[in-house]
Amino acid sequence: MLLIINGKSNEHPTLRRTVMQLRKEGIPLDVRVTWEAGDVARFIHEAAAQECRRVIVGGGDGTLHEAVNGLMALPPDQRPTLGIVPLGTANDFATAAGIPADPGDALTFAVRGTSFPIDVGLINDVYFLNMASGGFGAKVTASTPAALKKTLGGGAYSLVGAFRFLNFSPYKGRLKLPGLEEDVSTVIFAIGNGRQAGGAQELAPRAYIDDGLLDVLVLKSFRIWELPRLIRDLERLAPNGNLVRYFQVPSLEFECDEAMPINLDGEMQEYEHISMQVQPLALDVTLPKNCKLLLRNLGDSPRDADAEEFISADADVFHKED
Repeated sequence: MLLIINGKSNEHPTLRRTVMQLRKEGIPLDVRVTWEAGDVARFIHEAAAQECRRVIVGGGDGTLHEAVNGLMALPPDQRPTLGIVPLGTANDFATAAGIPADPGDALTFAVRGTSFPIDVGLINDVYFLNMASGGFGAKVTASTPAALKKTLGGGAYSLVGAFRFLNFSPYKGRLKLPGLEEDVSTVIFAIGNGRQAGGAQELAPRAYIDDGLLDVLVLKSFRIWELPRLIRDLERLAPNGNLVRYFQVPSLEFECDEAMPINLDGEMQEYEHISMQVQPLALDVTLPKNCKLLLRNLGDSPRDADAEEFISADADVFHKED
């Protein structure tokens, strides 16, 4: 069993004590600390070559993002189970999944907990576990100073966003979903495998990580007097909303008129062409048995009727990678 810790987050006395205690209990736990970009994937591949069956990653959403891409580069039968110790600022995926916030408790859970197969998203040639958010949300994330995030945590995103929203120019492009193709002007464009990003901002509140679907939120450009309609749309979250449209689909494409910033699991990218699809149940992750992101915990609960209409529509409009 291997614990990989982000080099910027390795000074946690509780985490060190927990490692020593687990070793005393007879659990073979090796520790690696990252020094530079690429270390996480390299450590994972070395562990897989030695038939390590569980890799635990300690860091923020960006470290988790690197781990997911490292794991997905391996053949499915060689991917270790992934455990998570949240050590970052936002820890959006871990928080939504109900993983313990205390590093010692999280490590103990990652070692002893049950794993579940979950979906992984793919945008062009990059994998993501949680959320790809574009437009305004990505701009806020990129422009929020690290010191402010360290001081205020997730609240820093809201503070910076409040100052920037009124002067934000929407991104224009063409959105393609199964059974739908249209031009859009959007201020927020979010595609969720998980539910939240940017410090606990829930952008895909109906998302599940084991349903084989991506949840797509498109918030169109609006005027201040349209706020009542915007609030109604946010409460309803339907594919046919006036200002907010919400879809649950296996794949999508978006052609943007200019390069759009995308916050991909905490990592910033820019894309003019976006091709997304879900990789169903591609990764085993240690999660609480009552994790609210697991559809399996709801049994045979019915899905949103409008979303089902889009899911079952002809998907030939998409170009899919092999």
